[in-house]
Amino acid sequence: MEINKRAWKDVVGLKPRGVQVRKGETGAIPEFNKMQYYGQCLRNPNAEIKHFHVGGLKVDQRLLGMIVTKILVPCGSNHSTLHEGDLILMYCIQHNIQVDWIYVFRDHMLKAKRLTNFRLPYVVLVSKFIEYFGIDVEDELEESTGLLNHTSNQNLHKMGFIKVGNGWTTAEVLLVVHMTMKLVQVVQIKRKNQDLWT
Repeated sequence: MEINKRAWKDVVGLKPRGVQVRKGETGAIPEFNKMQYYGQCLRNPNAEIKHFHVGGLKVDQRLLGMIVTKILVPCGSNHSTLHEGDLILMYCIQHNIQVDWIYVFRDHMLKAKRLTNFRLPYVVLVSKFIEYFGIDVEDELEESTGLLNHTSNQNLHKMGFIKVGNGWTTAEVLLVVHMTMKLVQVVQIKRKNQDLWT
């Protein structure tokens, strides 16, 4: 079985085009500087940078970091630490730079094969390729994905999100909503008072 360009297109709809992204390969993106980019993503741009963690990022960048480290290129266990490759992907996504996702996924799968602390990623993708090529898996072992692929409430709380009703938001958004409601109340009171005097 060879997963060639046609298989990628038929199964996932991807074509091999765009920037080939991974750690240490920033030649196609000469303007990328990981320290500068990470600093721009921080809620406090003056904070001292010792490690690249998701926690201090602005809301959009925190979500993007989570998507990159948990879904696009899932790492072993620590999803709060951003590696250079993660930052490059985040930069490309934010700046609409086309990424060669086939290259990224293939490279990540090969890495998972080499390293013992990585589980095989992209279970659904692999299953679709098995189905596409008509591979008989009747006598193969089955493994449940369990909670490794689940984002818990605790993870969202650690990222700074707050549960509101059936959804999630941030303290910043709640503050803006609260201030807007107060402003609307003040305007309504002023209008009411003006109506009384006219």
